[in-house]
Amino acid sequence: MVTSTGAGLSTRLRELRRAQRLSSARAAGSTRELVVVAFAVGAVVLIGIAVLVALTLLTSDGGMTGYTAAIGSVWLAAHQVPVTVSEITVGVLPLLPTIGIVAAVARVTSRAAGRRSRSDAAAVVLAAVAGPLVLTVIALALVMDGSTVVTVGIPNVAVALGATALVHGLGAGIGLLLSRRGDPTAPALREVIGAAPWAPIALRSAARGLLALLAAGAVVVVGRLLWSWGTVGDILETGHGVVGYIGLTVLSVLYLPNVVIGAAALLVGADVHVGPAGGDLFAAHAGSMPPLPILAVTPTAVAVFAPLLLALTAVAAVVTTVRTPYLGLAHGVRVAAATGGLMAVAMVVLTWLAGGALGEAGSVGATVPAAGLFAFGWWFVVGVVVTLARAASPSTRRARLLGPTHDLDELDDLDDLDPATDAVDPHDGSDDDDAPRSAPPVDSPQIAADDSPTLDIDPDDLPQRAPASLVFGDHDIEDAPRR
Repeated sequence: MVTSTGAGLSTRLRELRRAQRLSSARAAGSTRELVVVAFAVGAVVLIGIAVLVALTLLTSDGGMTGYTAAIGSVWLAAHQVPVTVSEITVGVLPLLPTIGIVAAVARVTSRAAGRRSRSDAAAVVLAAVAGPLVLTVIALALVMDGSTVVTVGIPNVAVALGATALVHGLGAGIGLLLSRRGDPTAPALREVIGAAPWAPIALRSAARGLLALLAAGAVVVVGRLLWSWGTVGDILETGHGVVGYIGLTVLSVLYLPNVVIGAAALLVGADVHVGPAGGDLFAAHAGSMPPLPILAVTPTAVAVFAPLLLALTAVAAVVTTVRTPYLGLAHGVRVAAATGGLMAVAMVVLTWLAGGALGEAGSVGATVPAAGLFAFGWWFVVGVVVTLARAASPSTRRARLLGPTHDLDELDDLDDLDPATDAVDPHDGSDDDDAPRSAPPVDSPQIAADDSPTLDIDPDDLPQRAPASLVFGDHDIEDAPRR
């Protein structure tokens, strides 16, 4: 007995030590993962910036003077922090690097949060934001140190830290949502924020509308570049050499999202300008612009067919509304108003981010209030018109499907229904309990299936024919039709 007790105690001690080693290894792995989440994206971005700045300085025959200050300034610019060089403030910054940073942070955060419980997700988000804040402080120190050598301005510290937290926080939030997308136990976002049942429908509708509008803007940008290809070539020649051509091309690609957003604002009816040059689909005026090839798409003259481009906006709004489930007239108007409001907010934020000040050239971008107001008008008016058309059409498939037994949570499945097999005819009485059903004749033989037992039915249990008095009334029995 003593030997058995000692052996059992030794086994438990070994298991305890093994569990402690596993716990220590798991904690060390968790710490390393948080460090990766905090600094992986920032380190890659800083290395890329250092290489790009070194190549730029070496090919421009300017030496490596101000190298560290340039690295810090480019890091801040990638996070949409205005920079000042030679007393010229550049507030309109390329969005493509910022979009890339948000996407990379979302990917890293999604992987880390997917392997953790919901209670540990806050640590992942905090790590994704805290690490870049440290790098931003280092970048600010590099800019301050380099300001004594080159004429570079020191940005506002609060703005720099706030912009960094916003960019990486947005990426971390997207990554967290992606990691919980396939978790059936995770609560729905609508339940967490207490939104109305139809709010996700309006959100998806606004997302479709924004993507459709941006796609239309990209089509306009490509068409305008092809139309002004001669102007693009003239601007490229100002690069004076292969290095200059490559630099102007790369800079144009970095500003491509800004230009697409400006084209989307143009399609809803807002004014787009680059300094004194610009206009809308109905009027435009020329002016001096920075020598950047992508700016050749700026409207300096209005073609005869330019107002017809509004048809692209109308098609985007109609397609967005038609793809939205029909909930009835009142709900349809409510969803249209919510979709228009979300579109307005999205266009205001995007046009504000895509524009800004450009030193002595003035402001660049679209008119922010007009872009939001016109976007709301397009999607709200078109949404109401389509809803009224649906309400006036009794043969609308969605109006037939949405009966009193349908719940708003089932709306996502409506698009998967096959109209040839799943549509329900409201005049079909197959499911109506009050509809008369024909009874089988009493003397009809009962044919059983091969794999089912034969049932013997008593004729007295079969439904009997109703008395004639119940059908025709007592006073009409004589006039009843004879069989």
